[in-house]
Amino acid sequence: MDQNVAAGLVEEWLAGPNSEASGHFSYQAVEHYRPAVLHWLTVGCGAESGLPNPELHLRPTPAALQEWAVGYAGAARSRDACGAVRSFYRWLETPAGAGGPGLVPIGTARSLQFQRGGNFAAGLLGRELWTPDQCRWLAQAADRYQGTRREGPHRARALVYLCLNHYLGGRSSEADVLRPGQIAAMRLRGRHQEQHRTTWDVPQKNAASDATRLQPVHHDGVRAIDEYLPQRAAALPDTGHLFTTVNGRPLEPQSLLRILRSVAATHPDLEEAARTLSADAVTHSAADPARPAAGSSADVPSAGGTRA
Repeated sequence: MDQNVAAGLVEEWLAGPNSEASGHFSYQAVEHYRPAVLHWLTVGCGAESGLPNPELHLRPTPAALQEWAVGYAGAARSRDACGAVRSFYRWLETPAGAGGPGLVPIGTARSLQFQRGGNFAAGLLGRELWTPDQCRWLAQAADRYQGTRREGPHRARALVYLCLNHYLGGRSSEADVLRPGQIAAMRLRGRHQEQHRTTWDVPQKNAASDATRLQPVHHDGVRAIDEYLPQRAAALPDTGHLFTTVNGRPLEPQSLLRILRSVAATHPDLEEAARTLSADAVTHSAADPARPAAGSSADVPSAGGTRA
């Protein structure tokens, strides 16, 4: 983008009103936001392709934003730089009737928001969303997984299938993603049977600590859970968590990542990717267009293709 055009947009945005509680950015915020957003508009927008494009700011991607932020501010401060750019896009998508320029579609800023509750960051090595083939291979690896010396394969298989819930169910909505932290927080008593489907109470994202929502669980995941439950270890008192360690303590999200990588490493096509695998990269992976959506009347075989 032309330097003068970019500067004009940035100054108009900084002049407010904006998303700050007071209606205007603080002096300190302006000092940091101005150079960051100017650099993004004039340099960073071309980071993904490497080619100058005066209109690329109208079609930002998480990959381009993350790549630019790490180069501009360093890994430790990249989140702050991304936050400044997303704030700018929230203003940029405001319709003219509401006092904004309306230059990008509503939802652009949200599309650049990285997910919490895991180590997902689009565009970084090992954190790109997985393809349908990779998801299918991971399910196959889970079906063939033999477990470890201390533990059989049942818990790992159930965890993998829950991470693949978005892919298996043919879902495309961000609200339908079952995140690693939600999987670790699932409780035994959270299960519900609703005619043709099984749902589970999971923590509601960006809500009160005790708020939950009903999450449909694909039948392959339900079957894997049922096979795991007789092997589940429980400590006294039992906390009621669905997934526990071999000592009966609640499973941590970090352990889920370790298990995912261990399972993926057993498949020849995933062995290299397993070393840097992100749990969120799997849970957010796009649904396979060849698979009917969850709740359809089609009888869909197991994703792994090896289970009865």
